[in-house]
Amino acid sequence: MRVVKVLQAAAVALMGIVAQPAMAEDDIGFSDQQTKRTVDIFTYGVSECAKVDLVYRIDCLRQTYSQTVRVISKASVYWEAEVALTRVNRGLYSFMRANTDSSLGRERVNGGRIKAVTQDSLPQAIQLYMAGADRAAEVMRSGSSIEVRYFSPIADAVEASKALLQ
Repeated sequence: MRVVKVLQAAAVALMGIVAQPAMAEDDIGFSDQQTKRTVDIFTYGVSECAKVDLVYRIDCLRQTYSQTVRVISKASVYWEAEVALTRVNRGLYSFMRANTDSSLGRERVNGGRIKAVTQDSLPQAIQLYMAGADRAAEVMRSGSSIEVRYFSPIADAVEASKALLQ
């Protein structure tokens, strides 16, 4: 008797799943507007970072990633892209904490105050950023075809930002 009830419950659950209407691509939460907004926030931040000295760019880029993550986190289907960008942000944050040049003051850029890295740590910072940006772009291009469609412009912007440190 107990087995019959379990099977009936499973059948009801499966019928509920099967009876769900098929979702069109437009209905799953991705949107050109969300992708464009994310890319716009990111590219604007990068353009502002281009205006500061090289030693300040690492923290400026970190803040740009942070701002971009805040925008993208509002759309749950962008979770994979959010995680990829957050990883870069956290890596830069940890690096900044360990390698801040306290002899230089802070600069105000894009609504935030940024710190400089030490001149000696700059090559390591650049290498860290390049690797993080490559990893983030790779993650955003390795999802499902629908994810790749919406994440590729974000990945392109991330890859283009590497020119800021070259």
